[in-house]
Amino acid sequence: MTKILSIFRHAEAECNPRFSDHLRPLSLSGVADAGLMAEHLTGVVAPVDMVFCSDAERTLETLRILNQTLSVSAEHIISDPNLYLASSTDLIARVEALSSEWQHVALVGHNPGLTTLCNFYTGDELCDLPTCSHYCVGFEVDDWRATSRSMGVLLNFTVPQQLKP
Repeated sequence: MTKILSIFRHAEAECNPRFSDHLRPLSLSGVADAGLMAEHLTGVVAPVDMVFCSDAERTLETLRILNQTLSVSAEHIISDPNLYLASSTDLIARVEALSSEWQHVALVGHNPGLTTLCNFYTGDELCDLPTCSHYCVGFEVDDWRATSRSMGVLLNFTVPQQLKP
């Protein structure tokens, strides 16, 4: 595969009316799931060139935990308010605009946009990308603009529940 897209949905967030949706932190369960996923990614994920993350607290916190394994430097992480609850159309446009110099890019965001993005690229029929999931798609292209519907190959799909004893 020439290009790899890692799609991460944020881990479970607190359901607390004290916080606006944008500011909700991870729940204790979410922190634990993100830690499990980070451990799992060790030696499984190819080096990531660039990360684009929603600026919501729960996505940033998820990324901080995952990045203990991904080890992406701060200058290669972009916190983007446009990814907060982004539609699949917006996410597809973001992928198509990626620099061709990047081989492996990660998106950290929200449903329902991420589920639709996964289904778009692989032809899968996911109903819901679970929290803290890693869905990794490969493309035989040299330029991200060449990606299109159902041309991606599913390389990995891991949910935290698979990692629990």
